[in-house]
Amino acid sequence: MSNSRRLLVATLKFAARPLPAGMRNWARQIVETRMMSRFPDRAILLQALFPALRQTSALSKNAKVLWIGCRPYTVLYYSLIEQDGAESWSIDIDPDMQPFGRPGRHITGDMLELHHLFPTTYFDAVLCNGVLGYGVDTPTDQLKAFEALATVTKPDGWLLVGWDTDQTADPLKSGLAERWFQHAPLPGLAARSVVDGCTHVYDTYRRLHEGLTR
Repeated sequence: MSNSRRLLVATLKFAARPLPAGMRNWARQIVETRMMSRFPDRAILLQALFPALRQTSALSKNAKVLWIGCRPYTVLYYSLIEQDGAESWSIDIDPDMQPFGRPGRHITGDMLELHHLFPTTYFDAVLCNGVLGYGVDTPTDQLKAFEALATVTKPDGWLLVGWDTDQTADPLKSGLAERWFQHAPLPGLAARSVVDGCTHVYDTYRRLHEGLTR
């Protein structure tokens, strides 16, 4: 690991610690600035997708939101999700990622088993970034993933899926989600955001009502 990467990870871990509000905000601003300058996919997430989600009911007061896939930098996201009073949860299959989940509302588990871990239609929004192609790899498992996502997402609820073109086939072209979700734009954005400067793509969907297909 390079020295710059060690510094970034150390800063992220520092930002995750219980700190006074002023110091926590200062640490978050430093990390966000560094992330957005080095990782264009994170910039799109922070500057475009979170604000657009905030214009819907997805992140509104008392909404329940699930973040799937935890890493050191995801500690920044929970306060953004909860800014208007939403309740965030997190899940990752790797127990070593528990420190980077939502404190008090993190589960170590497999996203393919979401229907066993959460009540049916529990979440107003599910945000799944960097999991397809990074552990959920085969078409069979990806189909199971969308079915599990559908089980815990409320009708008309939002699903955000981030994936990389060099890691997995296009889930939209494969029709993996169409039984349960409709590809749908957020306010001011297209349903698909292709990130310039990297292979990352974000797709947004709305959960269909039970018994409906697109």
